[in-house]
Amino acid sequence: MSAPAAPTVLVVHEMPPAGGAYTSCCLSVPAELPLLDVFTRDTERVTCTVRHAAELPVDSDRGESPFGWSDPT
Repeated sequence: MSAPAAPTVLVVHEMPPAGGAYTSCCLSVPAELPLLDVFTRDTERVTCTVRHAAELPVDSDRGESPFGWSDPT
């Protein structure tokens, strides 16, 4: 009987910075990543290529507050 195959490392992520909750490479919470993914502090060993970037316009609501009022123009 042959030995079981070793698990394959799918992705190496950069560790969140000290006190941070999100990975530096893909801005994900480590608990939400696949169990076989691993983490490193060495940026040269990171294989994660996913970048989540929230590109929001500075004033996407045209001055309207979350409470419904607007700045007079």
